Amino acid sequence: MARFASEEATGKPDGYHYNEEALSTFPRYNILNAIRIEVERHDPAMLGDLASAKAKLIRLGESAGDEFTRDPIGPIAESAIAEERAAFRAYMERLTLSALASIEPLPYRRVLSVDEAAAIWSRLWEHWRITHAYWFPLDGPDLAGVKAFQAEAFRKAVSTDRLIKILKQRKVERVWELREHGPEYEQDVSLWDPKYNGAEGYWSSESLDWIVYASHESSVTIGGWVLNKVQFAWPQWADHLWNGPL
Repeated sequence: MARFASEEATGKPDGYHYNEEALSTFPRYNILNAIRIEVERHDPAMLGDLASAKAKLIRLGESAGDEFTRDPIGPIAESAIAEERAAFRAYMERLTLSALASIEPLPYRRVLSVDEAAAIWSRLWEHWRITHAYWFPLDGPDLAGVKAFQAEAFRKAVSTDRLIKILKQRKVERVWELREHGPEYEQDVSLWDPKYNGAEGYWSSESLDWIVYASHESSVTIGGWVLNKVQFAWPQWADHLWNGPL
């Protein structure tokens, strides 16, 4: 396949057109991500015996898709997606109990169902007075027990590992991750990484007595008992309150 005319001058993709290498690469990441999300919608405890689990996962691998995979950009991308589906199927078909025994189990993570996510969003909005995709400090009232910090300064002072330790000390074992565009997760606290990834992010747990919110404007909002722990661990916190985009 010849490169698009816009690439011929520079030899590089221009952001709108792709060469063969790109068309054969990024669709693979997209389809594997779509398969992962569908696999993680299932609680491992409910997959049944090995044969049943393999059959179910193979079906998921063949049917999984999202907005990035449903309409491939031409035959090269379509072929790349088909190859990754076939590779996933082949891996699952040859997987044995002895092979599984040698694999260290991953921490718990499950994609929430639509109904579960809707119910948690509703509770979160009601408890923390969240009315839109954006929350404090971008939208909504200045609430007692809630502070917004400059994201870069916050992460330098209070690492993700420190935050995880704070939750574990309070016996929090699983965390909800709710994103502006989904998917939403219930996951082991060890996987918690409260950062903006292109979508507004909210994190809390069953009790809803704490919350973390990361926005697109480089703010990290902390509420509830976690705020007290953060302020204790970070004596200079008042010097790094969010007062607008940097």
